[in-house]
Amino acid sequence: MKLKMILCTALAVILAFSCLTGCQSTATPGTSDVKPTDVKPDSPAPAVPLAAITNAKALGFSAFDNQLVEYLKQAGRADENFTVSPLSFKAALAMAVLGAEGETQAQLLQALGYRDLNELRAWYATVLAGVDDFEAFFDSLDQINAGLPGAAPSAERTAAYRVVNSVWSNQDLPGEFRQSFVDDVANTCRAEVGSAAAAELADAVNAWVNEQTNGLIPSILHDASKVSAILVNALYLKAGWESCFHQVEDRDFTTGSGEKVKKPFMSQCADLRYFKDEQTQLVSVPLQGGFEMVFVLGEDTGLAEKLSKAETTLVDLTVPMFDVETTLDQKELVDYLKLVGCEKMFTDVAEFDPMYTQSLYVDDIIQKAKVHVDEDGIEAAAVTAILELAGCAEPEPKTPEIFCADRPFSFYIVKDGEAPELLFWGQIVK
Repeated sequence: MKLKMILCTALAVILAFSCLTGCQSTATPGTSDVKPTDVKPDSPAPAVPLAAITNAKALGFSAFDNQLVEYLKQAGRADENFTVSPLSFKAALAMAVLGAEGETQAQLLQALGYRDLNELRAWYATVLAGVDDFEAFFDSLDQINAGLPGAAPSAERTAAYRVVNSVWSNQDLPGEFRQSFVDDVANTCRAEVGSAAAAELADAVNAWVNEQTNGLIPSILHDASKVSAILVNALYLKAGWESCFHQVEDRDFTTGSGEKVKKPFMSQCADLRYFKDEQTQLVSVPLQGGFEMVFVLGEDTGLAEKLSKAETTLVDLTVPMFDVETTLDQKELVDYLKLVGCEKMFTDVAEFDPMYTQSLYVDDIIQKAKVHVDEDGIEAAAVTAILELAGCAEPEPKTPEIFCADRPFSFYIVKDGEAPELLFWGQIVK
């Protein structure tokens, strides 16, 4: 059975500690030799005052997430389409915490909002539980579909949710990962371990990134020959909407500067969680596997509280289809961590002895994030039975609420749970 449904594909890759290089002097680390391939360099971000992020809007997620979003807005991206993955960033930093000690570890834990390693491990266990729940959800659909009369063999599953990690060492430079660290990141973060010669290290990392992201991000490094060690997290989500969208005619989108541009839009009429007050209009659209995508017009301060007040009602929803891709490779993430108190990890007195047999410091952190939203159909036998039931039927006539994102809006991709996890935040302003 076929069903045309929305495919929401979101992906983030962070190359954390892309230059954990051996300390060779007492100077502060300089500019990294590691650069993403085929990426047009962004202009250097302007200086951001500490007050801008310590007074960040309360979105309702962790302080780290709130401050990261505010920092990127203040760093010259408020007028750009962009996206970031707080979860991918934190997952990569978790591996760094496990390999640190002393003040370096204490600063990272405090910035992330954890009192000790036990709290960090408990958080990461919930992240992995979300991955496992996603797989269990689709396994159950496979079983239901297989039991239906006349059911055809299941097609290859296209839905996917991955939060995967790897650590890499340079065979041509002194040092290697300590076995205790390798065991810890494997047990806590399910991290893989790899190594390669200097000339081949970038290709090895890029091949892993390409595989884990299904080719959505084919590479992230150009030259890693001077890098001692690399920590990488890849976050990949591909899931369909629970209620189907359909493509509508192109229409005007009013940009933040007031210009009107044509964009392709999609629409659905369904019972959705909806909230509106004088400052905010939002709608939450569920995805298969325990995710939701929240579209927000207007002010998003106190988002979690407003979502808790949202009521399920019939909504006539119209939003643009879009692709947004952001590369953070201008020291934005390094500068952000320094602003929230993580300074020692970037100096030649960084304490990463539990990780490596040679002294290391962090030279750079890079993230590439990409979100694609459209109404293309997919075929997935494991999900068609349920999706076919999720239509736009109205049991009785009622007037729908109107939500039309034909002007700047923000979006959140969230994993449901007692403590919702922010996978992606982004904005479309032009």
